[in-house]
Amino acid sequence: MSFYKPLSTDRTDVLRAKRIYGIWFGVALGFIFAVFAWGVDAYQLSHMNSLDPWIKFVCGAVLCAIIGGLAGWLSAKFDKPLIALPIWIVAALLFAWLTVTLPLQIAPRILTLIEPDTEGLLHYAYYEEFATRIGVAFGWIVILASLAGLLQLPLSEGAVFSTSFVGKLAPMLVTLVLMGIAGTIIDGLNNELLRSPIEALNSSIQYYVDHQGQQVDLAESRKMHQGALRVIKDVITPRRQLTVSGYDEYLTEVDVLVKFEKAWVECQVFYNQPANCKQIGTID
Repeated sequence: MSFYKPLSTDRTDVLRAKRIYGIWFGVALGFIFAVFAWGVDAYQLSHMNSLDPWIKFVCGAVLCAIIGGLAGWLSAKFDKPLIALPIWIVAALLFAWLTVTLPLQIAPRILTLIEPDTEGLLHYAYYEEFATRIGVAFGWIVILASLAGLLQLPLSEGAVFSTSFVGKLAPMLVTLVLMGIAGTIIDGLNNELLRSPIEALNSSIQYYVDHQGQQVDLAESRKMHQGALRVIKDVITPRRQLTVSGYDEYLTEVDVLVKFEKAWVECQVFYNQPANCKQIGTID
Protein backbone atom coordinates (compact mmCIF):
# COMPACT_ATOMS: atom_id res chain seq x y z
CA MET A 1 0.00 0.00 0.00
CA SER A 2 1.39 3.37 -0.96
CA PHE A 3 1.76 6.00 1.77
CA TYR A 4 0.95 8.77 -0.68
CA LYS A 5 -2.27 9.22 -2.64
CA PRO A 6 -2.52 12.30 -4.89
CA LEU A 7 -5.59 14.50 -4.70
CA SER A 8 -7.78 15.59 -7.58
CA THR A 9 -5.27 14.79 -10.29
CA ASP A 10 -7.93 15.12 -12.99
CA ARG A 11 -8.27 18.89 -12.61
CA THR A 12 -6.06 20.96 -14.89
CA ASP A 13 -5.76 23.84 -12.42
CA VAL A 14 -4.65 21.48 -9.64
CA LEU A 15 -2.09 19.80 -11.88
CA ARG A 16 -0.71 23.17 -12.91
CA ALA A 17 -0.56 24.37 -9.30
CA LYS A 18 1.28 21.22 -8.23
CA ARG A 19 3.87 21.58 -10.97
CA ILE A 20 4.44 25.25 -10.21
CA TYR A 21 4.82 24.42 -6.53
CA GLY A 22 7.15 21.56 -7.49
CA ILE A 23 9.37 24.01 -9.38
CA TRP A 24 9.57 26.41 -6.43
CA PHE A 25 10.09 23.51 -4.03
CA GLY A 26 13.05 22.30 -6.07
CA VAL A 27 14.46 25.80 -6.56
CA ALA A 28 14.33 26.43 -2.81
CA LEU A 29 15.90 23.04 -2.11
CA GLY A 30 18.75 23.65 -4.55
CA PHE A 31 19.31 27.22 -3.40
CA ILE A 32 19.52 26.28 0.29
CA PHE A 33 22.01 23.55 -0.57
CA ALA A 34 24.12 26.16 -2.38
CA VAL A 35 23.89 28.57 0.56
CA PHE A 36 25.40 26.04 2.95
CA ALA A 37 27.73 24.38 0.43
CA TRP A 38 29.28 27.60 -0.96
CA GLY A 39 27.55 30.64 0.53
CA VAL A 40 28.96 30.20 4.03
CA ASP A 41 32.38 29.62 2.48
CA ALA A 42 32.07 32.80 0.41
CA TYR A 43 31.08 34.84 3.45
CA GLN A 44 34.08 33.62 5.42
CA LEU A 45 36.45 34.17 2.49
CA SER A 46 35.16 37.71 2.08
CA HIS A 47 36.60 38.43 5.53
CA MET A 48 40.00 36.96 4.57
CA ASN A 49 40.84 39.35 1.72
CA SER A 50 39.90 36.67 -0.80
CA LEU A 51 39.92 37.43 -4.52
CA ASP A 52 36.33 37.40 -5.84
CA PRO A 53 35.04 35.05 -3.10
CA TRP A 54 31.41 34.95 -4.29
CA ILE A 55 32.02 33.25 -7.65
CA LYS A 56 31.38 29.71 -6.40
CA PHE A 57 28.23 30.66 -4.54
CA VAL A 58 26.66 32.64 -7.38
CA CYS A 59 27.38 29.90 -9.93
CA GLY A 60 26.39 27.14 -7.52
CA ALA A 61 23.15 28.85 -6.52
CA VAL A 62 22.09 29.31 -10.14
CA LEU A 63 22.99 25.77 -11.21
CA CYS A 64 21.53 24.05 -8.15
CA ALA A 65 18.33 26.09 -8.37
CA ILE A 66 17.93 25.04 -12.02
CA ILE A 67 18.65 21.38 -11.23
CA GLY A 68 16.35 21.40 -8.22
CA GLY A 69 13.59 23.24 -10.06
CA LEU A 70 13.68 20.73 -12.92
CA ALA A 71 13.67 17.78 -10.50
CA GLY A 72 10.76 19.29 -8.57
CA TRP A 73 8.78 19.90 -11.74
CA LEU A 74 9.37 16.37 -13.06
CA SER A 75 8.42 14.84 -9.70
CA ALA A 76 5.19 16.85 -9.64
CA LYS A 77 4.49 16.02 -13.29
CA PHE A 78 4.68 12.25 -12.78
CA ASP A 79 3.26 12.51 -9.24
CA LYS A 80 4.51 9.07 -8.23
CA PRO A 81 7.03 8.43 -5.41
CA LEU A 82 8.70 5.55 -7.27
CA ILE A 83 9.44 7.89 -10.16
CA ALA A 84 10.29 10.89 -7.98
CA LEU A 85 12.99 8.89 -6.15
CA PRO A 86 15.26 8.26 -9.18
CA ILE A 87 14.69 11.82 -10.35
CA TRP A 88 16.05 13.18 -7.07
CA ILE A 89 18.88 10.63 -7.09
CA VAL A 90 19.99 12.04 -10.46
CA ALA A 91 19.71 15.55 -9.02
CA ALA A 92 21.84 14.44 -6.05
CA LEU A 93 24.48 13.09 -8.43
CA LEU A 94 24.62 16.43 -10.20
CA PHE A 95 24.89 18.27 -6.87
CA ALA A 96 27.74 15.94 -5.86
CA TRP A 97 29.52 16.50 -9.18
CA LEU A 98 29.28 20.26 -8.67
CA THR A 99 30.79 20.06 -5.17
CA VAL A 100 34.15 19.13 -6.71
CA THR A 101 33.92 20.50 -10.25
CA LEU A 102 32.66 23.97 -9.30
CA PRO A 103 35.51 25.03 -6.98
CA LEU A 104 38.26 23.21 -8.85
CA GLN A 105 37.34 23.74 -12.50
CA ILE A 106 34.40 26.06 -13.18
CA ALA A 107 35.19 28.87 -10.71
CA PRO A 108 38.85 29.20 -11.78
CA ARG A 109 37.83 29.62 -15.41
CA ILE A 110 35.35 32.32 -14.49
CA LEU A 111 38.00 34.00 -12.32
CA THR A 112 40.34 34.29 -15.29
CA LEU A 113 37.57 36.07 -17.20
CA ILE A 114 36.96 38.51 -14.33
CA GLU A 115 40.66 38.89 -13.53
CA PRO A 116 42.55 38.45 -16.84
CA ASP A 117 45.90 38.88 -15.07
CA THR A 118 45.40 35.49 -13.41
CA GLU A 119 45.60 33.78 -16.80
CA GLY A 120 48.52 31.37 -16.60
CA LEU A 121 48.89 31.81 -12.83
CA LEU A 122 46.29 29.20 -11.88
CA HIS A 123 47.50 25.62 -12.24
CA TYR A 124 44.46 23.60 -11.30
CA ALA A 125 44.24 19.89 -12.11
CA TYR A 126 41.74 17.09 -11.73
CA TYR A 127 43.16 14.06 -9.93
CA GLU A 128 41.79 10.54 -9.84
CA GLU A 129 41.59 10.84 -6.06
CA PHE A 130 38.81 13.39 -6.51
CA ALA A 131 36.52 10.56 -7.60
CA THR A 132 36.51 9.41 -3.98
CA ARG A 133 35.43 12.88 -2.85
CA ILE A 134 32.61 12.87 -5.38
CA GLY A 135 31.59 9.42 -4.12
CA VAL A 136 31.51 10.52 -0.49
CA ALA A 137 29.63 13.69 -1.41
CA PHE A 138 27.15 11.70 -3.48
CA GLY A 139 26.59 9.24 -0.63
CA TRP A 140 25.56 11.99 1.78
CA ILE A 141 23.66 14.09 -0.72
CA VAL A 142 21.71 11.19 -2.20
CA ILE A 143 20.42 10.19 1.25
CA LEU A 144 19.38 13.70 2.26
CA ALA A 145 18.23 14.90 -1.17
CA SER A 146 16.25 11.73 -1.81
CA LEU A 147 14.52 12.03 1.54
CA ALA A 148 13.77 15.70 0.88
CA GLY A 149 12.55 14.89 -2.63
CA LEU A 150 10.29 12.08 -1.46
CA LEU A 151 8.68 14.47 0.99
CA GLN A 152 7.81 16.81 -1.86
CA LEU A 153 4.72 14.97 -3.03
CA PRO A 154 2.91 14.39 0.28
CA LEU A 155 3.86 17.82 1.64
CA SER A 156 2.82 19.64 -1.50
CA GLU A 157 -0.76 18.38 -1.28
CA GLY A 158 -1.69 20.68 1.57
CA ALA A 159 0.57 23.49 0.40
CA VAL A 160 -1.02 23.67 -3.04
CA PHE A 161 -4.46 24.27 -1.56
CA SER A 162 -3.25 26.64 1.15
CA THR A 163 -4.28 30.28 0.70
CA SER A 164 -1.55 31.71 2.94
CA PHE A 165 2.14 32.26 2.26
CA VAL A 166 3.05 30.53 5.52
CA GLY A 167 0.95 27.53 4.55
CA LYS A 168 2.86 27.18 1.30
CA LEU A 169 6.28 27.79 2.87
CA ALA A 170 5.96 25.62 5.98
CA PRO A 171 6.13 22.24 4.16
CA MET A 172 9.49 23.26 2.68
CA LEU A 173 11.15 23.90 6.04
CA VAL A 174 11.87 20.25 6.84
CA THR A 175 13.44 19.65 3.44
CA LEU A 176 15.43 22.87 3.67
CA VAL A 177 16.90 21.68 6.96
CA LEU A 178 17.93 18.42 5.28
CA MET A 179 19.65 20.23 2.43
CA GLY A 180 21.26 22.63 4.87
CA ILE A 181 22.84 19.61 6.58
CA ALA A 182 23.99 18.26 3.22
CA GLY A 183 25.56 21.60 2.29
CA THR A 184 27.34 21.85 5.64
CA ILE A 185 28.84 18.38 5.16
CA ILE A 186 30.09 19.38 1.72
CA ASP A 187 31.64 22.57 3.07
CA GLY A 188 33.67 20.52 5.54
CA LEU A 189 34.57 17.92 2.92
CA ASN A 190 35.96 20.27 0.25
CA ASN A 191 35.79 23.99 0.92
CA GLU A 192 37.42 23.99 4.32
CA LEU A 193 40.53 22.32 2.92
CA LEU A 194 40.95 25.18 0.43
CA ARG A 195 39.76 27.96 2.75
CA SER A 196 42.05 27.19 5.68
CA PRO A 197 45.32 27.79 3.76
CA ILE A 198 44.02 31.21 2.68
CA GLU A 199 43.10 32.01 6.28
CA ALA A 200 46.53 30.91 7.54
CA LEU A 201 48.47 32.92 4.96
CA ASN A 202 46.26 35.98 5.34
CA SER A 203 46.86 35.89 9.11
CA SER A 204 50.63 35.68 8.58
CA ILE A 205 50.57 38.65 6.21
CA GLN A 206 48.37 40.66 8.55
CA TYR A 207 50.76 39.96 11.41
CA TYR A 208 53.63 41.33 9.32
CA VAL A 209 51.64 44.43 8.36
CA ASP A 210 50.63 45.08 11.98
CA HIS A 211 54.20 44.70 13.31
CA GLN A 212 56.19 46.12 10.42
CA GLY A 213 59.22 48.04 11.75
CA GLN A 214 58.70 46.77 15.30
CA GLN A 215 60.68 44.39 17.46
CA VAL A 216 58.72 41.15 17.73
CA ASP A 217 59.13 38.09 19.89
CA LEU A 218 61.04 35.40 17.99
CA ALA A 219 58.77 32.60 19.17
CA GLU A 220 55.69 34.58 18.15
CA SER A 221 57.26 35.33 14.79
CA ARG A 222 57.86 31.65 14.17
CA LYS A 223 54.35 30.82 15.26
CA MET A 224 53.02 33.27 12.67
CA HIS A 225 55.32 31.80 9.99
CA GLN A 226 57.08 35.08 9.25
CA GLY A 227 60.01 33.20 7.72
CA ALA A 228 57.79 32.28 4.77
CA LEU A 229 57.44 35.99 3.93
CA ARG A 230 61.15 36.83 4.11
CA VAL A 231 61.81 37.15 0.38
CA ILE A 232 58.63 39.10 -0.42
CA LYS A 233 58.68 41.70 2.36
CA ASP A 234 59.43 44.50 -0.11
CA VAL A 235 56.18 43.94 -2.02
CA ILE A 236 53.80 43.29 0.90
CA THR A 237 51.06 45.91 1.20
CA PRO A 238 48.06 46.13 3.53
CA ARG A 239 45.79 45.89 0.53
CA ARG A 240 45.84 42.37 -0.88
CA GLN A 241 43.66 39.64 -2.37
CA LEU A 242 44.23 35.90 -2.04
CA THR A 243 43.02 32.87 -3.95
CA VAL A 244 44.02 29.24 -4.34
CA SER A 245 46.23 28.76 -7.40
CA GLY A 246 47.07 25.06 -7.09
CA TYR A 247 46.92 21.95 -4.90
CA ASP A 248 48.00 18.35 -4.63
CA GLU A 249 45.72 15.36 -5.01
CA TYR A 250 44.88 15.27 -1.29
CA LEU A 251 44.43 19.06 -0.86
CA THR A 252 47.07 19.07 1.87
CA GLU A 253 49.66 21.05 -0.12
CA VAL A 254 47.98 24.18 -1.43
CA ASP A 255 49.45 27.06 -3.43
CA VAL A 256 47.94 30.46 -2.65
CA LEU A 257 48.17 33.35 -5.09
CA VAL A 258 48.37 36.82 -3.55
CA LYS A 259 47.68 40.04 -5.40
CA PHE A 260 49.43 42.96 -3.74
CA GLU A 261 49.29 46.52 -5.04
CA LYS A 262 52.38 46.14 -7.23
CA ALA A 263 53.11 42.42 -7.42
CA TRP A 264 51.77 38.89 -7.73
CA VAL A 265 53.11 36.44 -5.16
CA GLU A 266 52.62 32.70 -4.80
CA CYS A 267 53.00 30.92 -1.46
CA GLN A 268 53.10 27.24 -0.65
CA VAL A 269 51.03 26.21 2.33
CA PHE A 270 51.52 22.75 3.84
CA TYR A 271 48.83 21.51 6.22
CA ASN A 272 47.70 25.13 6.76
CA GLN A 273 51.23 26.33 7.53
CA PRO A 274 52.78 28.86 5.12
CA ALA A 275 56.17 27.48 4.03
CA ASN A 276 57.65 29.79 1.42
CA CYS A 277 56.64 32.57 -0.94
CA LYS A 278 58.03 34.01 -4.15
CA GLN A 279 57.15 36.88 -6.45
CA ILE A 280 55.91 35.64 -9.81
CA GLY A 281 54.80 38.86 -11.51
CA THR A 282 54.38 42.59 -11.32
CA ILE A 283 51.33 44.83 -11.59
CA ASP A 284 51.55 48.06 -13.53
